[in-house]
Amino acid sequence: MRDWRPCAILILLATLLLPQIVHAQGDPSRGAQLSGQCEECHGDAGENRIEGFPNLANQNYNYLVKQLREIRTSARERYGEATRQQSAEAKALLRAKRSNEIMDPFVVELSDEDIHDLSAYYADQACNAVMVGAPLPAPKIEARCQVCHGKFGITKNSNIPNIAGQDALYLEQQLLNFKTATEMAGGAGNRRAGIMESQVRMLSDQDIKDISLYYARLPCR
Repeated sequence: MRDWRPCAILILLATLLLPQIVHAQGDPSRGAQLSGQCEECHGDAGENRIEGFPNLANQNYNYLVKQLREIRTSARERYGEATRQQSAEAKALLRAKRSNEIMDPFVVELSDEDIHDLSAYYADQACNAVMVGAPLPAPKIEARCQVCHGKFGITKNSNIPNIAGQDALYLEQQLLNFKTATEMAGGAGNRRAGIMESQVRMLSDQDIKDISLYYARLPCR
C-alpha cells in the first residue's frame, strides 16, 4: 500500500508557504485600495494625464518597489525620522537616494508591505497610454539606451523601468536630474544612478529633449 504521508506533508507545506510567497510579491487587491491617494497625480490605474508626472501602469514591479523605498528614505530624512538601521540594505538606499518632496507626505508612512502591494497593483495594470503624436525616427544616441531599456523602450529586466509611452516631460526631467547630479559638487541631487549619470554626462539639452520625445511616442505595450 502506498504511503501518502510524504505527499500530505508537501501539500501542507505548500499551503503554509503560499501566503508568504504572495506577500513577497505584493497583493494587487490591497494595492488597489491604497492607490486612491495616488490618483490625483498618477491617474486612475496609474495612467497619468498630467504633464510631468509618470505613468505607472504596467511598470516593472521590482523597479517600483525600489523607487518607492528610496523616496520614502529621503522623505523620512527630511521629516527627521531617518532610519537608525545600519544594515547593508539601508546604507544602499541612502547611497542610491531618490528624493521628491511632492511625494514626501504620501510615502513617509508607507510600510514595506504597502510599498509591495502598491507596486504589485500598478505592475498589473494594462498600459493604454495615448500617443501624443506620430512615432519619430530614433535619435543616434538611442542605441545606447537599448542595452538596458530594451528595444523600443520595453525591457526584460524587472529592475529597470519601461520607458516606451512614458510622459515626455517626465523623462526629460529625470534625465536632467541625472545630468545635474554629475555636475554638482559631491554628486548631490535628487536622482542618483551611476549608470545613468555616466550615460547622460555628454548629452546636450537638445539630445535629452529628442530622446525623451522619441520614447514618449512609442507604444507602451
